[in-house]
Amino acid sequence: MKNYKRGRFARRILLGIVILIGIVYLNRVSILQKIVALGSQSQLINIDKQSNSPTQNDELAKLKYTGQTVVEINHNQPTFSQEDLQIKQGGWQKLSSLDWLGRPQAANALLNKKLMPPSQKYKARERLTIKTPGYHAIKTGTNNTDWLYNRSHLIGYQFTGLNNEAKNLITGTRQLNADSRVNAKSMVTYETEIADYLHQSKNNYVRYQVKPIYKNVGLVPRGVHMMAQSNDNTLKFNVYVFNVQDGWTINYLNGKAERSE
Repeated sequence: MKNYKRGRFARRILLGIVILIGIVYLNRVSILQKIVALGSQSQLINIDKQSNSPTQNDELAKLKYTGQTVVEINHNQPTFSQEDLQIKQGGWQKLSSLDWLGRPQAANALLNKKLMPPSQKYKARERLTIKTPGYHAIKTGTNNTDWLYNRSHLIGYQFTGLNNEAKNLITGTRQLNADSRVNAKSMVTYETEIADYLHQSKNNYVRYQVKPIYKNVGLVPRGVHMMAQSNDNTLKFNVYVFNVQDGWTINYLNGKAERSE
């Protein structure tokens, strides 16, 4: 009888541990964000890092926005290898797996006219239903008719027709995604440049890479690193686009935001 009671007690303890582990796992994002918040007054170790050596992503995450949404990286020269630029296999796209926080990672592609979807004039684009990490429906503007955030594609819909795919969608501001201000640059500036080039010839290819840049366990990227190079080298760029919205202060940990003026 004693052995039976001990066994039952041990099973209850084990069940309790399993339940506790499950609760911690399901709430891992909020728990980690609270840890980060508690340490915000002291030096914070980047728990995303696998080593002590700073990477390019780390350096980009540290960049400070000073009013210029787009800045050039490496003098605007992409860093693809010759192997990266091979076009023998034709066009393709590859999306990285979501990380342990459910955040999209690098998206790569070799773009070509054949991959582009039919015009929306002939086929309506499906409505986005994916809820991206850190997304909040926040209205802006005096009439509250505009939204602070878009669900921004890493590889633009116009290139491959990919739409409702969690690995390809991040929480991005309007200013990052498609800034409507005169002479302002944003992701759409470079996407349009690529699309125009691809439409010129079926023999035109563009090696393309887009990386969301996160800091620590923030759900909303600090910005997006975009790099492209055409097979004839007439089109190339290497830029970083800040994920900001003038007049707003964004909490990149959870996506909450408030007016700053």
